[in-house]
Amino acid sequence: MSVWKQLYTMVWLAFLQIIIITIPRFTIYLVDAHVALGLAILALAHYDNALIKKTAAPNRLKRIVKSTAVLATFQVILGIILYANLRLSVSIPLVSVITFFHIVVALAIITQAASVATAYDMWEEHEYNASQKST
Repeated sequence: MSVWKQLYTMVWLAFLQIIIITIPRFTIYLVDAHVALGLAILALAHYDNALIKKTAAPNRLKRIVKSTAVLATFQVILGIILYANLRLSVSIPLVSVITFFHIVVALAIITQAASVATAYDMWEEHEYNASQKST
């Protein structure tokens, strides 16, 4: 699968994760599905980072995809804490704050992945043109 398709896949997986969590009849199976999607996003984020790092893509894209991989790693750490609280009945202080950051990071991942997917696709297809000033 080409890199831009993998980047868009990450966007849709993140979107699906958000949808799963907002389902009114939330079950423990949905938590497990959410975890599985999160691990897939983590793997894609790091794999895409490694692939784009080897290309001649603009440095800005490389920085964005790297920060997305870092955010995905941080997201998994937050997720493990929330999973322990929910599934293992471990009492975690400030769980609402951790949940808030988990949501914020999820939105950052989906935003950055969409941004780099579009930009990388345009770069790969040579769609960038020098803008001409009208006089």
